Amino acid sequence: MDKTTAGGRRGEPSAARTGTGNLSRFTDLAGMRLYRDNAFAVTGLPIDAQGRAVRQHRQRLDARLAVEDTWVPDPDSPLVGGHRKDEVRAAFEEFQDPRRRLVDELLWRWGEPGPDCGCPASVHEEHDNAVRFHAMALDAEAGRGHATTDARDILWQGAASAWGPLLERPEFRRHIAHRIERLDDPRLGEHSADDFLAELPGLLVSPFRELAADPDFRPRLTGICAGWAEQTAFSGLFTEMFEDAVEETVEKITDGLRSASGHKDAERYTDAVRVLRQDVLPAFDRFGDFRAYVPQWRYDDVAHIVAVGVGNLAVALLGHYQFHRPTVAEKKTVVELAERAYEIAPERHVKAFKDNWDVIYEWSEGVVLTRPDPGTAPSMSGGEWAGCVLTVLALTGLITLWVVQGWEAAVGGFFILGLLYGAYEKLAEWNARLRIYRARRRYR
Repeated sequence: MDKTTAGGRRGEPSAARTGTGNLSRFTDLAGMRLYRDNAFAVTGLPIDAQGRAVRQHRQRLDARLAVEDTWVPDPDSPLVGGHRKDEVRAAFEEFQDPRRRLVDELLWRWGEPGPDCGCPASVHEEHDNAVRFHAMALDAEAGRGHATTDARDILWQGAASAWGPLLERPEFRRHIAHRIERLDDPRLGEHSADDFLAELPGLLVSPFRELAADPDFRPRLTGICAGWAEQTAFSGLFTEMFEDAVEETVEKITDGLRSASGHKDAERYTDAVRVLRQDVLPAFDRFGDFRAYVPQWRYDDVAHIVAVGVGNLAVALLGHYQFHRPTVAEKKTVVELAERAYEIAPERHVKAFKDNWDVIYEWSEGVVLTRPDPGTAPSMSGGEWAGCVLTVLALTGLITLWVVQGWEAAVGGFFILGLLYGAYEKLAEWNARLRIYRARRRYR
């Protein structure tokens, strides 16, 4: 009979764990030995073995292990090597409790569907592929065999791509319900297929907690876990695992921004730029590695404070260089900061950062440098071109006035021209300061 009443949502504590029943096998198998401790993997028994078949197989193995230290149960097993005498004896004990046995069934090869199974052949094939990829990946990470790093990454991706869709298939759940019915034990009567299905995703990703402590695996951890987190069945299961690393990274970002802001306010701009480049931006890049494991609102909040810090420094430098001519490197630094702030800013805030980038880019095109790039002529902004055109026209007018009216009229015209040029410079300076003021206000 298909019992489907109880059980929490996938990834949440189910009735089996919170009160009724005992599915402790999920806890016992958690970790790197997920498949190596599997009762069927160790004994070599088929998934549907029961009663007399189990007892007879155990007697044969007891006799064999009386003269041998280990044995290899299945040459087609995805696991490398054999199993010790104590492992074999412990594995047979799992057949005593159908609740524990069923967990091991779900984590070993099913083979072709039986006559009373009712599953499409594709479900069994997908399940066995998932087991094979996952078991081989764990064995390889444990140092068994000679798989390269690239080969191990492929195995991890294959395991995630196989397990994820399989756990979503209704036929998979129906298979669990069918096995509960076939085992026909009162101890399974208080459980439904949903109880087992709710606990399985957490068990499948449990090895990552041990792998996270391995310094050789750690650089690959976030990338491999991202492939699993993309699957609906495993979404949300990695947040707690990466919580400490996320908080540590956010703290480093916050401390760096605070330090850079202090340097900026004290007009120690070189130190402020150094802190952003060496501390804040690398830490934010590391935070991006955890993007799959933090809520979108959290990522956007961190991105916004970083963009504001970087953008504020760019605008402060823009104001500083209105009174101090920048070098080529200094000009490039301002543009770099403005560009990075625009790139980091979340979508809902991006317009203000884009506007500031436009202001700074236009300024950088027109600024007069003390050390121009070799082999290049300084470019002029639209305002400078207008100033040049007006100057040429004014000089032409003075020459014409001198020829027609005499030198006294020309001197008077020259005086008026000086007043007009001074007013033009004041107007240009006022316009530049106004744009900087507007840029600063966008960050407030």
